[in-house]
Amino acid sequence: MWQDFANILNDLNKDYKALIELGKKKRTALVLVDMKTVEDLLPEEERLTGHIASLEKKRQAVLLKLAATNEKLGPDSRMDDIVELIPAGKLRSVVQNLYLMLQDTVREAQELGEGNALLIRAAMEAAAFHLNRLGGATVEPAYGKSGEVVSHQKHFDYNA
Repeated sequence: MWQDFANILNDLNKDYKALIELGKKKRTALVLVDMKTVEDLLPEEERLTGHIASLEKKRQAVLLKLAATNEKLGPDSRMDDIVELIPAGKLRSVVQNLYLMLQDTVREAQELGEGNALLIRAAMEAAAFHLNRLGGATVEPAYGKSGEVVSHQKHFDYNA
């Protein structure tokens, strides 16, 4: 059972590292405003996140089985408590190292995801700005009765 737990942690580490590499490619594409590349990366990102979710369910199932056989494990058990229950030896140190590596990779993936989300918001704001500029929409320097006053120039004759 402990070996299954170690294998799942190892697989989670591999998937998160692949997600980090994919996130770096996505960041580069976002900085270059290469939306085709971003679009091409999305299916792989969805596949990886789906696989991570299934591994997480497997990890929880293994922990539930272990909790059923050991009264020291419960829903509020910390990883330190879990590691102490692993028989002393190589497996315990492997699981401990895998967990520490997983913490680092998850944190890096989260930071990269937050950075990419910021780049996406900035790209969307830039696109909206350019669309408004092309459409002739401007925000007046004063507020009206219902908030900001937006005026539109008429560039096209839609009745033609």
